[in-house]
Amino acid sequence: MLITLLIMLYTSRVLLDVLGESDFGLYHVLAGVVVLLGFLQGALSMMTQRFVAVELGKEDHSQLSRIFSMSTNIHILFALVIALVALVLGYAFLLDVINYGTTDPDIVMWVFVFSIGTFIMNLVVLPCHAVVVAHEHMKTFAWFGILEAVLKLVVVLVLPIGEIHSLLAYAILLFAVALTMTVSYFVYVLNSFSSIRYQLFWDTDLFKTLASFSGWSMWGNAASVFANQGATLLLNIYFGPAVNAAKSVAAQASVGLNQFVTNLQSAINPQLMKSYSAEDREYTDQLIYYGGKYNFFLIAFLALPVMVYTPDILALWLVEVPDYAALFLRILLAKVVVESVSKPLVTAAYATGRIRLYQFVVGGTLMLNIPIAWLVLTWGAGPEWVFYVAFGMMVISALLRVIMLKRIYEFSARRFTVDVLWPVVCVGVLLGGLAWLVTSLLAADGLLMLLLGIAALMLGTLVIVVFFGFAAPERRALLKLIHRP
Repeated sequence: MLITLLIMLYTSRVLLDVLGESDFGLYHVLAGVVVLLGFLQGALSMMTQRFVAVELGKEDHSQLSRIFSMSTNIHILFALVIALVALVLGYAFLLDVINYGTTDPDIVMWVFVFSIGTFIMNLVVLPCHAVVVAHEHMKTFAWFGILEAVLKLVVVLVLPIGEIHSLLAYAILLFAVALTMTVSYFVYVLNSFSSIRYQLFWDTDLFKTLASFSGWSMWGNAASVFANQGATLLLNIYFGPAVNAAKSVAAQASVGLNQFVTNLQSAINPQLMKSYSAEDREYTDQLIYYGGKYNFFLIAFLALPVMVYTPDILALWLVEVPDYAALFLRILLAKVVVESVSKPLVTAAYATGRIRLYQFVVGGTLMLNIPIAWLVLTWGAGPEWVFYVAFGMMVISALLRVIMLKRIYEFSARRFTVDVLWPVVCVGVLLGGLAWLVTSLLAADGLLMLLLGIAALMLGTLVIVVFFGFAAPERRALLKLIHRP
């Protein structure tokens, strides 16, 4: 993740310089339209991962090939349907809705077409991701991540060489990268897992089983995707591609940092699902509590220096920093930090399979994000209010996750409060004091002072987490790990 984060940050810097602020923002708007239409991507991914992990937890591998094959066939079917809908709606409405500035309309449409192709590849490969994660082959997952990051870096570096319009060339090359990664994943999975074989078939009963689980999951994922990509469209309509560029910069930085938590959670997810299917509730609860707490500690350690020195870091990172980028990034990082605590609750809900009420309530709350944001923008609010609304709705949905999980699972909200929320709040308050102390003593006047400030924040965060975030048994375990020969 350190390697891919550094590559991604450098790639964004070069890409913004090569494409320019307007085309950089425009690409993310066009790609966002496709993702908006593909809201079921996350639901299908969790569906496959859940059923594969449950089968592994039961130590019954007879169904693995059928689940993998049927999941792949479902992904292919939905990918084709989404592509058709996207093309029809794109040609009918895209140019009338999107603010694309002075870019040639034909180029805009071709970029949109290749964005659809990239999305299809990313959707079809999800069952392979699920199999690799469910088998806990994290080293392989890491190497594939590095490969994809390197290929995207190569794409950005070769953009100025060709004679094709840079925006169109970027869309074409990203599609080529997605195709390469999809083929590579399928080759690896089919050659590495003897219990996995792909068959082109259709099992109606198995489809109903998978669909019954993913149906309400789609609602929850639709809410999340609509909240994110809907914000992109609102910013484009009200403020234009330049503000979209600022959002894209902020989103890429926050997503890069959040990926550390996502990968930590990816390591927890198969264990949590397997332990639940094996009816080991004590271990399941431990994974929920420790996962939420450690997610927060990890992202706080990484995000605090960026939040404190946002303008200085952006100035070092980018050739030209878009307006609003610093403010957007701070709000998004705050959202990521707070949301990280509730990620294990989502996995626990999926593990139970009883997600109808959970998704209806949580997803319905997230769906309110866009109408509220649209309302405040019509009242004349600035673009940052789109992110303030998103932060507020995220906090409400996180609280609802605790309430809903208590209804569908023997989950102790009191223990979650004592073991997770209390140490998280204590650490959060102390980190706020640390940030004030460091910025008072070490103003970011030059690169050396900036590096000293970042180092002080990271060291201070480690001390606070160990002494105020860890319980006594965790500190003893850490000392044993440090002194282990």
